[in-house]
Amino acid sequence: MTFSEVVKTFAESLPGTDTYVKLRKSMQTLIHEDPANAAVYFLFFGFARTYVMLYEDQEVSPKFAEENQKVMLSYLNALDAALKQHDVSKIYAVLSHVVNEYENGKKVF
Repeated sequence: MTFSEVVKTFAESLPGTDTYVKLRKSMQTLIHEDPANAAVYFLFFGFARTYVMLYEDQEVSPKFAEENQKVMLSYLNALDAALKQHDVSKIYAVLSHVVNEYENGKKVF
């Protein structure tokens, strides 16, 4: 499994907590398979875990779920592009950018 494959699967999945459960499990697997980039995977593991914890037993509107999936996908795509460059400084810069975007955003996951 690669990060790119996980991103593609997430993008093609229906918005909802099941998709975030799969994302969380995939990130956990990648942490073990690619420890050099564990910080990237752990960030998304945490995002997915939080989303599931917050919304698993709640009804959310389709619009809410779709909007949040788009936000998550934007973060995933940004890191996917950075990981493909195999440049640690670029990965770190994009990781920091995602964290800052999240911190200054709605924090729904």
